[in-house]
Amino acid sequence: MKGEHNRLDAIRAVPSRWRGFRLCREVRLTLQNGEVLKRGCGRRGLYPFDGGWRCFYCGRYLYESVPSLQAMWFHFRLAREYWRVQSANGRDFINGVPVPGLPDPVPQALQSDLSEPDPPEWFSVFVESEEAEFKRYLKQKYLH
Repeated sequence: MKGEHNRLDAIRAVPSRWRGFRLCREVRLTLQNGEVLKRGCGRRGLYPFDGGWRCFYCGRYLYESVPSLQAMWFHFRLAREYWRVQSANGRDFINGVPVPGLPDPVPQALQSDLSEPDPPEWFSVFVESEEAEFKRYLKQKYLH
Protein backbone atom coordinates (compact mmCIF):
# COMPACT_ATOMS: atom_id res chain seq x y z
CA MET A 1 0.00 0.00 0.00
CA LYS A 2 2.80 2.41 0.88
CA GLY A 3 4.50 1.85 -2.52
CA GLU A 4 1.28 2.77 -4.34
CA HIS A 5 0.98 5.98 -2.38
CA ASN A 6 4.52 7.01 -3.36
CA ARG A 7 3.80 6.20 -6.98
CA LEU A 8 0.72 8.44 -6.99
CA ASP A 9 2.73 11.28 -5.47
CA ALA A 10 5.37 10.88 -8.15
CA ILE A 11 2.75 11.01 -10.90
CA ARG A 12 1.19 14.16 -9.47
CA ALA A 13 4.61 15.82 -9.26
CA VAL A 14 5.14 15.56 -13.04
CA PRO A 15 4.50 18.84 -14.94
CA SER A 16 1.07 19.29 -16.52
CA ARG A 17 2.57 19.20 -20.06
CA TRP A 18 3.54 15.57 -19.49
CA ARG A 19 0.95 13.17 -20.87
CA GLY A 20 3.02 10.02 -20.71
CA PHE A 21 5.20 8.38 -23.29
CA ARG A 22 3.92 8.24 -26.87
CA LEU A 23 4.49 5.48 -29.38
CA CYS A 24 7.67 5.90 -31.45
CA ARG A 25 6.28 4.65 -34.75
CA GLU A 26 8.59 2.68 -36.97
CA VAL A 27 8.94 4.25 -40.41
CA ARG A 28 10.84 2.76 -43.35
CA LEU A 29 12.07 4.97 -46.18
CA THR A 30 13.38 3.52 -49.43
CA LEU A 31 16.04 5.60 -51.16
CA GLN A 32 16.50 5.78 -54.94
CA ASN A 33 19.46 3.40 -54.73
CA GLY A 34 17.26 0.78 -53.02
CA GLU A 35 18.70 1.25 -49.55
CA VAL A 36 16.04 1.10 -46.82
CA LEU A 37 16.33 3.47 -43.86
CA LYS A 38 14.47 2.67 -40.67
CA ARG A 39 13.43 5.42 -38.26
CA GLY A 40 11.80 4.75 -34.91
CA CYS A 41 11.78 1.68 -32.72
CA GLY A 42 8.07 0.87 -32.35
CA ARG A 43 8.22 1.20 -28.56
CA ARG A 44 6.34 3.57 -26.28
CA GLY A 45 9.22 5.92 -25.50
CA LEU A 46 8.55 9.39 -26.97
CA TYR A 47 8.70 12.14 -24.36
CA PRO A 48 8.34 15.91 -24.86
CA PHE A 49 11.26 18.32 -25.04
CA ASP A 50 11.38 21.98 -26.05
CA GLY A 51 11.48 21.26 -29.82
CA GLY A 52 9.01 18.38 -30.02
CA TRP A 53 9.42 14.73 -28.98
CA ARG A 54 12.44 12.48 -28.38
CA CYS A 55 12.46 8.69 -28.02
CA PHE A 56 13.89 7.37 -24.77
CA TYR A 57 14.90 4.09 -26.44
CA CYS A 58 16.24 4.89 -29.92
CA GLY A 59 17.00 8.62 -29.57
CA ARG A 60 14.84 9.64 -32.53
CA TYR A 61 13.74 13.28 -32.65
CA LEU A 62 10.31 14.35 -33.92
CA TYR A 63 10.23 18.11 -34.20
CA GLU A 64 7.22 20.38 -33.83
CA SER A 65 6.01 21.84 -37.12
CA VAL A 66 6.96 25.31 -35.86
CA PRO A 67 9.68 24.97 -33.19
CA SER A 68 10.75 28.00 -31.20
CA LEU A 69 13.81 29.97 -32.23
CA GLN A 70 15.38 29.00 -28.88
CA ALA A 71 14.90 25.27 -29.64
CA MET A 72 16.32 25.66 -33.16
CA TRP A 73 19.34 27.53 -31.79
CA PHE A 74 20.04 24.75 -29.28
CA HIS A 75 19.95 22.07 -31.98
CA PHE A 76 21.93 24.20 -34.43
CA ARG A 77 24.74 24.54 -31.88
CA LEU A 78 24.56 20.84 -30.99
CA ALA A 79 24.66 19.77 -34.64
CA ARG A 80 27.63 22.03 -35.37
CA GLU A 81 29.52 20.40 -32.52
CA TYR A 82 28.62 16.89 -33.67
CA TRP A 83 29.27 17.46 -37.40
CA ARG A 84 32.40 19.57 -36.95
CA VAL A 85 34.76 19.39 -39.91
CA GLN A 86 38.28 18.32 -38.96
CA SER A 87 41.29 18.53 -41.26
CA ALA A 88 44.26 16.18 -41.32
CA ASN A 89 46.92 15.67 -43.98
CA GLY A 90 45.18 18.10 -46.32
CA ARG A 91 41.82 16.26 -46.21
CA ASP A 92 38.56 17.18 -44.48
CA PHE A 93 36.71 14.69 -42.25
CA ILE A 94 33.33 14.62 -40.51
CA ASN A 95 33.19 11.98 -37.78
CA GLY A 96 36.15 10.21 -39.37
CA VAL A 97 34.60 10.05 -42.85
CA PRO A 98 36.51 11.90 -45.60
CA VAL A 99 34.41 14.59 -47.27
CA PRO A 100 35.10 17.23 -49.93
CA GLY A 101 35.85 20.68 -48.52
CA LEU A 102 32.72 22.26 -47.10
CA PRO A 103 32.26 26.02 -46.77
CA ASP A 104 31.16 27.08 -43.32
CA PRO A 105 27.80 28.93 -43.52
CA VAL A 106 28.69 30.86 -40.35
CA PRO A 107 31.56 33.33 -40.92
CA GLN A 108 34.51 33.38 -38.55
CA ALA A 109 33.40 36.77 -37.17
CA LEU A 110 30.21 35.11 -35.79
CA GLN A 111 31.80 31.95 -34.40
CA SER A 112 31.94 33.37 -30.86
CA ASP A 113 28.11 33.56 -30.84
CA LEU A 114 27.97 29.75 -30.88
CA SER A 115 28.91 29.63 -27.20
CA GLU A 116 25.92 31.78 -26.21
CA PRO A 117 22.79 30.07 -24.83
CA ASP A 118 20.40 32.55 -26.48
CA PRO A 119 20.15 32.92 -30.26
CA PRO A 120 21.91 35.98 -31.68
CA GLU A 121 20.13 38.48 -33.92
CA TRP A 122 21.53 36.96 -37.15
CA PHE A 123 20.19 33.46 -36.42
CA SER A 124 16.56 34.24 -37.31
CA VAL A 125 17.74 35.58 -40.68
CA PHE A 126 19.86 32.45 -41.17
CA VAL A 127 16.82 30.23 -40.54
CA GLU A 128 14.28 32.19 -42.59
CA SER A 129 16.30 33.20 -45.65
CA GLU A 130 18.13 31.65 -48.57
CA GLU A 131 21.93 31.54 -48.60
CA ALA A 132 22.37 34.56 -50.91
CA GLU A 133 19.99 36.68 -48.84
CA PHE A 134 21.81 35.68 -45.62
CA LYS A 135 25.17 36.66 -47.15
CA ARG A 136 23.75 40.06 -48.14
CA TYR A 137 22.43 40.54 -44.58
CA LEU A 138 25.83 39.71 -43.10
CA LYS A 139 27.63 42.14 -45.42
CA GLN A 140 25.24 44.95 -44.45
CA LYS A 141 25.09 44.24 -40.72
CA TYR A 142 28.40 42.69 -39.64
CA LEU A 143 31.07 42.57 -42.31
CA HIS A 144 30.83 46.15 -43.70
